[in-house]
Amino acid sequence: MAQSRVELLTAIRSKLQLVATLSQDVDALIEQMKRDEAQVAQLRTSLERLFPGSTARVPGRGGRPRTNGASATSDGPKKRGRAFKFSDEQAAEFRRQVEGGKSAASLAKELKVSLPTMYSTLKRAGWKRRSRAVQSARTARVQTGGPKKRGRAFKFSAEQAAGFRKRVEHGEGAATLAKELKVSLPTMYSTLKRAGWKGRRARAA
Repeated sequence: MAQSRVELLTAIRSKLQLVATLSQDVDALIEQMKRDEAQVAQLRTSLERLFPGSTARVPGRGGRPRTNGASATSDGPKKRGRAFKFSDEQAAEFRRQVEGGKSAASLAKELKVSLPTMYSTLKRAGWKRRSRAVQSARTARVQTGGPKKRGRAFKFSAEQAAGFRKRVEHGEGAATLAKELKVSLPTMYSTLKRAGWKGRRARAA
């Protein structure tokens, strides 16, 4: 009976020593984690000094990116995914360029971004796709009395077309003129008719 009691006490003492060892290991792990957190905080401070605003996207302990509070209080658009490629000021400048006559495609090629990205940036600046540009072009055609064309722009201006008409009416052949200008004969006929030329029959009459 006494021997079994001694064995039991020995087993209990062994378990207690194991628990004490584990407790020491846990305390050491906690201390190491505290030191790691201090090092991370120092690194974050150094990064902030070198690159202001760079730590805004450094994940915190909760696994979510930390913010400096600007996006939550600003009136600008909020985006859950990646940050916008261009700032609001840049988007406004791109909008002014496009409304001034520059095409979105050429601007996208110049900035080396996709056309959908450029359209998204312009819309973020309040641009209505093609509406103002098309309206301005239509207004100009109405005011000048110029012809309306839905497809590609005319190859020659109205002044050039009028000059071609005078040359043809003075005896120069439309085919010769087309060859000189390196355009097809149908294109030349279309240009001449746009300038009011009635064709060969009217000339013969």
